[in-house]
Amino acid sequence: MNRMKNIGLILCGLVLGLTLSSPAARAVGSLKVTLSTNRILVDGKEVRLTAYNINGNNYVMLRDVGKTVGFEVYWDGDTKCVQIESDKPYTGEAPVKAGTSEPASQPEVTTPADEVAVAKQDIVDRTNALRRAKGVAALRVNDKLTQAAQVRADEIAASGVYSHTRPDGRKSNTVTDSKYTGENLHNISELYLEQQHKTLSEAVVELWSNSKAHADNMTSARYGEIGVGLARGIDKDGFDCWYCVQVFLLDGCEVTRVDTPANKQISTIRKEQTLTACSFCCLS
Repeated sequence: MNRMKNIGLILCGLVLGLTLSSPAARAVGSLKVTLSTNRILVDGKEVRLTAYNINGNNYVMLRDVGKTVGFEVYWDGDTKCVQIESDKPYTGEAPVKAGTSEPASQPEVTTPADEVAVAKQDIVDRTNALRRAKGVAALRVNDKLTQAAQVRADEIAASGVYSHTRPDGRKSNTVTDSKYTGENLHNISELYLEQQHKTLSEAVVELWSNSKAHADNMTSARYGEIGVGLARGIDKDGFDCWYCVQVFLLDGCEVTRVDTPANKQISTIRKEQTLTACSFCCLS
């Protein structure tokens, strides 16, 4: 190698992937392997490398040496050989050869938040598909309505008050400063989705469309904008579920303020302690 750095520990073998011949293979059973406790120095400085003591000899991974010292080591699948290039920095990856394409990129990891956003948009798309079938203009997504729908979904999931009345007793339309809104609600258990082999957005729009009142909201020409909220919760039977909310706004109207989630109203009953004749007993 060019300019190979001094390694303080003399390595009796560099292990990358040992191909054993038949005699060597028969000897594997007699190998004594332990982690090496010897120090390893590179240019006089101690480095941390995992080393193994095999039958009294010290071994380290060639890739680890390349990474620490600074030379390229990789497996060439075409030649079935380990390649070492002392004039290149370590990457551990075989170079892409002429006439071959770059390795396919890994699919982007989807987070739960991404999945919820996709489900919300799919609910809007499926709702607009129903509207197109009836010759009604598509609904426009309104950020304030989306915020309001999420507030409703969150407060229902947190309180267990599954109703068009809010947990504190106010009407559902108080979630915004506009009285010209409509609302669809549905809760769907994850068990139902699993049994029906349906996505959340597919199932909830289908269930809403099978209910006249909900379907009328989705396809009403009076509404011009929509917001969707989704929140995980527990249904009345104790199953994990999704609370799904659509909030609609009459065309031409405006929302400028969205309320915060309401807390469940708690009624306090004052119990007055009374004394009766039985409260005191006199034993003679």
